[in-house]
Amino acid sequence: MNTMTRIIAPLGLVAMTALSASAGTFTEPIGLQLYSLRDEFKISVSGGIKKVKAFGFKDVELAGTYDLPPPAFSKMLEDAGLNPVAGHFPFDRFRDDPEGVSRDARALGLGYAGCAWIPHEGAFDENEARKAVAVFNKAG
Repeated sequence: MNTMTRIIAPLGLVAMTALSASAGTFTEPIGLQLYSLRDEFKISVSGGIKKVKAFGFKDVELAGTYDLPPPAFSKMLEDAGLNPVAGHFPFDRFRDDPEGVSRDARALGLGYAGCAWIPHEGAFDENEARKAVAVFNKAG
């Protein structure tokens, strides 16, 4: 399990790996963002995990734990041979409970904790961006 979790702003698993390799030479692992199968996971968490494994993925990015405690969800992933690399947490948790985000990220074995959406009204302007940066800097 990672002892240090890095907090990233709204970036997916692909953004964590530089995609500068020319076509046909990319050799880095490719992971699946579990949010892609969110409907499957809502029906059956174990069924969703089986589907991910059947697709042949090893690395995954989480978007929640589907109402399971982080240790239980982590165990299901481990039993399936899936490596949780990163996960998304709601912006309000970064703002209001960064210690909880860090605790859950560690319990899940994540190397990265990200945020997929920053709530805002109207245009996301420089002022909104600066507020979000302050939240992420404090959480980090």
